[in-house]
Amino acid sequence: AAPSVPVSNDVSAASVETTDNGSKASGVSDQAEKSDTASQEETTAPVAASPQASFQPKAETFEMGTQTADDEFPASDEDQEGEDLQQQSPEDAVQDSNLVETTKQATAEEEIVEEAKVLTAEEVEKELSSEAFSSFLNSTSKKVERVLGSDLLADLLVDYDGDADGAKRASTKVSDGSKFLSSRHIYECPKWTATRDITDMDWSPLHRELMLCGYHMPTTSSSLGQPVGSSAVKVLSPDDTPSDSLAPRSGELLSDGLALVWNLAMPNRPEHIFTCGSPVTTTRFHPTESALVIGGCQSGQVVVWDVRAGRMPVQKSILTTTASGNSKGHTHPICAMEVTEGGAGLVTGATDGRVNFWSLSNLRDPAESLQIGDSLSCLAVSPESETLICGDDVGSIYAIQSSNSSIGGGGQRSRRQVRKLDGGTECHYGMVTSLATKTLKAAARAGLSKGFLRGSGGLFLSSGVDWTIKMWAPAYTDKPLLSLMSHSYDYMSDVQWSPAHPSLMATASSNGTVGLWNFALSVEEPITGSDGIVVEPDGGSGRGLNKLKWSSDGRRMLAASADRVHVLVLAEDVVRQKGDEDTKMMNHLTSRGLLDRE
Repeated sequence: AAPSVPVSNDVSAASVETTDNGSKASGVSDQAEKSDTASQEETTAPVAASPQASFQPKAETFEMGTQTADDEFPASDEDQEGEDLQQQSPEDAVQDSNLVETTKQATAEEEIVEEAKVLTAEEVEKELSSEAFSSFLNSTSKKVERVLGSDLLADLLVDYDGDADGAKRASTKVSDGSKFLSSRHIYECPKWTATRDITDMDWSPLHRELMLCGYHMPTTSSSLGQPVGSSAVKVLSPDDTPSDSLAPRSGELLSDGLALVWNLAMPNRPEHIFTCGSPVTTTRFHPTESALVIGGCQSGQVVVWDVRAGRMPVQKSILTTTASGNSKGHTHPICAMEVTEGGAGLVTGATDGRVNFWSLSNLRDPAESLQIGDSLSCLAVSPESETLICGDDVGSIYAIQSSNSSIGGGGQRSRRQVRKLDGGTECHYGMVTSLATKTLKAAARAGLSKGFLRGSGGLFLSSGVDWTIKMWAPAYTDKPLLSLMSHSYDYMSDVQWSPAHPSLMATASSNGTVGLWNFALSVEEPITGSDGIVVEPDGGSGRGLNKLKWSSDGRRMLAASADRVHVLVLAEDVVRQKGDEDTKMMNHLTSRGLLDRE
């Protein structure tokens, strides 16, 4: 109830005043309303009275009650709900009404359960073959496989710890008991690679989990015994299939040319698929552009793929001849290729003995061209001196020194100096299958002689079908320093220097074994013994090894066997350097009189 307030004498006097027209003034009501307002303000907010103000008695009414710090008698549930409803804001009321409405709709949907539609076989086939479903399945399945392969990726990319427990490493040895490997894994996709053979391999210089493989044409034969390839005309049409899709288009599984990019986390499917109209004989990653892949074909063409532009090449060299009948590019199969000048240049060699130097910005015509003998089987580039080394089908080896003069385009005759290494009877008897130069940076004191570095940086290796591996030092002599014979009398298909260890090299044999040599320990016997490392898990498949490729850190190695890619992770004791092994190797060679002391 509002407190009773006494009315002052002034208010009483004002109440009897009248207006000129005879009506009573509204002063009483106005003054009363002002007094009520003033009394309410006094009860809610006390105001300090001035000492000079005249004293006026006032009557106030209070409601008595007991106040406590805690409410000893909480309100009942009904009272609490009533208070909550009174305190609820309009926005909360709207939200609650929406929630109630949503709940009612959900309940109604649950009550009305529609039976799921069963698709017919034709409808299922249509949905599965749709582009949207194929894209969804391809992307999601690849993500799942990457997650499932995370443990495998961690195992293959493990960084060695010099203080690691040797007993723990011994417990992870492979099943065949080899003490030279810590793990191994096989990568193959029979859907795409069955009946094909790997022709070349490479590791990505930018993403260490990616590897590249080139494949020859399928070996399926017709009733007449002739190989059956794909219809190249169909495959050369504009390509709208992304390279990361696993589903083939019509005729793609029989495409003559195939190159696959593998991810270490996915052993059963490739990361990217590239095709072309001719068998791929050699492949390389671009050293600075991660999206580009370069290939050499049996047709003599150089092709460039882009992972962002589908499966077909985005650039390729042309197959034309001049008025005199001479071709500007290759007209025979490209057998070897290397990327030079940091990715700006390219050098290719064909089986007819022609070597072409290209600019990747213009594959229409080679920048330089020269003829070396009547045949060519392999080549390698010395990174320190940029000297090119070539091997042919009859066992000869040539050295091509880089030219300091400026050479124009248009296939102009090269001014590079070509020198044949005259090894006499110590050369290879038969085709030279591979050449390997040292990519490990040499000592600063080493100088150039005859286009090669002196010291260990100028050593290179060659392998042949005559069961031998030979070591050469052209800065000192044209004859080979060492000739290492295969104990099994099988031809040697590949040889590679380790990119991280100065005295370690690996060999691949046609009997399916890998041999490891450390010339700092011995120049007569491999550290793997005469039996080597059997790559195929069954050991008796009869598959020989096609190619080898070290990873940039020297801890992993690719070994190609038919269409299978074997990733071999070497044990720490094999790849770890024990002192100055480069000097130890050179001391072994000089102590035997194979090299002159510096």
